[in-house]
Amino acid sequence: MDKKKQMPFNLNNFLLATSLAFDFRKKDLENTTLGHYKRVAFIALHLGIKHNLEPKQLADLCSYSLCYDFKKEDLEQLPFLERDETFNNPLFLEIISFASFLDKKFSLGIDNIENRIKAKEYIKENKSELLDISSQVGFFLDLLNENDILMFIYASLHDFTTILDFEEILKITTIFHKIVNPNSNLLLLCERITKEYDFEHKDKQTFLIANSLQNIGKLTIPSKILNKKEPLTSNEYEIIKAYSYYSKKILNNIMGFNDIAVWASKVQERVDGNGYPLGLSAKELSLKDRLMNTLNVYHALKEPKVYRVAFRHEKAIEIMKKEAKEGKLDMSLVEDFDRFFKD
Repeated sequence: MDKKKQMPFNLNNFLLATSLAFDFRKKDLENTTLGHYKRVAFIALHLGIKHNLEPKQLADLCSYSLCYDFKKEDLEQLPFLERDETFNNPLFLEIISFASFLDKKFSLGIDNIENRIKAKEYIKENKSELLDISSQVGFFLDLLNENDILMFIYASLHDFTTILDFEEILKITTIFHKIVNPNSNLLLLCERITKEYDFEHKDKQTFLIANSLQNIGKLTIPSKILNKKEPLTSNEYEIIKAYSYYSKKILNNIMGFNDIAVWASKVQERVDGNGYPLGLSAKELSLKDRLMNTLNVYHALKEPKVYRVAFRHEKAIEIMKKEAKEGKLDMSLVEDFDRFFKD
């Protein structure tokens, strides 16, 4: 592996980590219990093993279970081991549909004996191959514990970690970036920044990857708060601030993403120490950290919101220079941005 151009990547590891964000979105939209996608993968793998699936099939079944709600065009861009078979195998769709329905119908993430009994009855009527496993007390108790679920998943899968170029990983993470914000041009702005500052190849690619995922934690925020037109209450603002914590939590669980997680989690820090989540000051923020801070502010101002139209470049820079004078942003970078992005 050329560490200047490549890094290890495991699709199931990546999807298990990012499923936390999509669990929150699923809960927001359908009132499911957190951990839904991992439980679907857990049930699906039990069924896949019963059907004597090969190791690569089990790995793909697990991956598909963790992102079954994705749009078809997004699914097709993910590096499944055997993509055509995965999407065209009716058994996979049957297993995942059953596992998803079972978890949602009987709220398997909640310790409810009555629901557990009903789930067993449903399994007996519809999936006899799961009957002997579901008759074991441990099956339903494991579904209540994320660590037990993860232990089973990783114990059931072969290690299909591969080596990917940074560009290939960026294509994957861009999918997730667009799910969070479909109309964002943040990565185009990032490209310009890395060119103007003459980043080396690895620094450029990891900077782009970090920016593509820095907002993934926003999926944990209820849509009624994110899309609120009225001013946020103090409680709602505290909920919003938690997104960078969740972004770091998610990215820390992805193999090889340690530096990326650190960058992404600092996007709301400010040079005066009044940012979040850690309240870091100027001396604790590197040039790349400050670039991400400044870029995040510029992009947010240039982007239309439910409560206002997008600002033109001149107005955005005017606002940013005011914040720089107040010590919140690095004035030299704001002036650079004025030159780089002038309409």
